[in-house]
Amino acid sequence: MALAIASHRPRIMARLSLRRRIIASFTLMTVVVAGAFSLAIKTTLNLAEINLAIETMERQISFIQSAHDQGVTPYLGPQTAYYKRSRDNPDNWPRWLSDLEDGFHEINRDEQELHVLIRTEGDIRHALTTTFDQFEARENAIETVTLLGFIASVIGALVLGALLARHVISPVVRLSRQVQHRDQLLKLAPPLAPDYAQDEVGKLASAFDHALGRLHDTLERERMFTSDVSHELRTPLMVIASSCELLLAEDAADERERNQIERILRSSREMHELVDTFLRLARTPGPDGSHAGERLAEVAEEQIQHWRDDAYARRLDLDLQVEAPDQGSYPASLLRTVISNLLRNALHYTDQGYVRLIVREGGFSVIDSGVGIPASDGERMFAPYTRGNPSRGDGTGIGLSLVQRICARQGWQIALRNRAEGGCEFRVTLSPNS
Repeated sequence: MALAIASHRPRIMARLSLRRRIIASFTLMTVVVAGAFSLAIKTTLNLAEINLAIETMERQISFIQSAHDQGVTPYLGPQTAYYKRSRDNPDNWPRWLSDLEDGFHEINRDEQELHVLIRTEGDIRHALTTTFDQFEARENAIETVTLLGFIASVIGALVLGALLARHVISPVVRLSRQVQHRDQLLKLAPPLAPDYAQDEVGKLASAFDHALGRLHDTLERERMFTSDVSHELRTPLMVIASSCELLLAEDAADERERNQIERILRSSREMHELVDTFLRLARTPGPDGSHAGERLAEVAEEQIQHWRDDAYARRLDLDLQVEAPDQGSYPASLLRTVISNLLRNALHYTDQGYVRLIVREGGFSVIDSGVGIPASDGERMFAPYTRGNPSRGDGTGIGLSLVQRICARQGWQIALRNRAEGGCEFRVTLSPNS
């Protein structure tokens, strides 16, 4: 039993808070020490009682023998009895003493604890029985006091442990609150270490200062990087888009050239929105109301037109179904990226049949008639750089990961399930004005 408790103790302690661990350890130590002390007192009392009884009863038997040798019968008192068995008097021996060997014994007789001492000298056997009521009463009183002292020690350990834990944990709690405070990431935030003594908590505060400093530097570099990338990438994309628009406005190209120019223009605009999406994802997570809002049906229709040629080339049916109108307004660039990546993924992994975009109130679904995704790979498909069947061609494996990042950032929900009739469904639930 003790081994079982000892083996489970680390796991039990690991579930407790640091404050409760200190209280539990302090109390457990008190229980062990006070329990051992109480047990030592009880054992000492028992040994003292036995030694006192043996010594007293030995003297009484010697006194009784000496008195009998002088022809005197001593008075033993109401609680003491003397028995003597010899060849001349074998009947003067109670039957309940027959099974007892020489020495000291404690027996219960008639609901009373008797101390019995038996001694044999030649053919004569002596037995003396008595009670130590006064000693027993004092022993019980001492045991009661010891028990009360044990209980008081445990209660005191709980109280003292709670006070000590509060005193010990208070610097850690204060440090935790300071670290969690948002202002600590500001460049002008004061260091934490000077507020603490040069102990373990002080070393922990110094480690936090170092880690927060490196984190601040990283965030600053990321902010400058996103700012630079935003400027450096958007400028050439705007040049490409404006050049294409000028070429189309001149109306000097033939039909084939115009199609190529329009394709370049669409790609540049798509790249511009994709750059904007990546830059926004690199910044502080959470809903961003600064995006231009568009209706779900408008973005869905736009994406269907965008991917229709690709579906035609793959001999797949691509259509849009509106089950119920949605009146929400959503970030255009992020919503386009989500729908575009889901449609691209569905077209890529469908050999025959159809890909369908279904719009409903509060969200949409992209379903296909492909081979589906094994249940064991459902969660893995959203991991970065995870690809499906490698035989399907090139791919970086970031499409679904990007979709999940956008959904997590905007508070949207995305779920994947295999359909009974074949293929799979990506179901997205949107949060309006997110």
